[in-house]
Amino acid sequence: MDEQRKKIRKTILNLLIAVGILAVVVVLLFLAVGFVETTLPNDSYLIKITGLSDLAVNGTATVMVPVPANAEGELAIFEASSIRQPAGWRTAIRETQYGKMLAFTTTEGYAQDIFLPTGEFETKEEPRLLVPVLATPDNASVAEFTRAMSGTYTTVIFLDGFVPSPEDAAPISFDLRYRGGEGMKRLIKENTWTATVNATVSSTASGFIPVPADYYVIPGGIYF
Repeated sequence: MDEQRKKIRKTILNLLIAVGILAVVVVLLFLAVGFVETTLPNDSYLIKITGLSDLAVNGTATVMVPVPANAEGELAIFEASSIRQPAGWRTAIRETQYGKMLAFTTTEGYAQDIFLPTGEFETKEEPRLLVPVLATPDNASVAEFTRAMSGTYTTVIFLDGFVPSPEDAAPISFDLRYRGGEGMKRLIKENTWTATVNATVSSTASGFIPVPADYYVIPGGIYF
């Protein structure tokens, strides 16, 4: 009887050892796959402008919005790829008195709302903002500001060429959302940089209009 019990214990022990070894092998394989996995950083920019529909156009109407760029002003998107053209609009990067902006122009009799999702992979992993930057808290430089985890700064939008009557003035809403980074190398996930503009202006407004932009960093770290 004792001999039989010893055999049973030995069999159970061997099974436990085998299961333990198998578990270790599975974990090591999982870590090995994760260690060599590389995900390129991605830049995405969603532009949604509503309230333009049915606004009369005086010859040519123009809307300009900020663009994603690093602290040195180098654009993250649009210069490296072709720019999509929303229905009823021509799109281009335009140099302004504040710096480069993304311009939408139309010669149609009436404007259309703008919805433009865009994005691309790249090789850089660095802080990004929606620029131009007109002002930062405490007059910090752009480089200093992007080292913070979050904050609100001032950027600018532009409207021109619309002819709504004052009594029919309607709100134009700008919903701009940039997200960049989030690459992964050897189980290390990089930071994610976000910048958003949520602003509403009157359809009777014209020219450059300062608006607030929110900046936020989602910290990276070890990824399992």
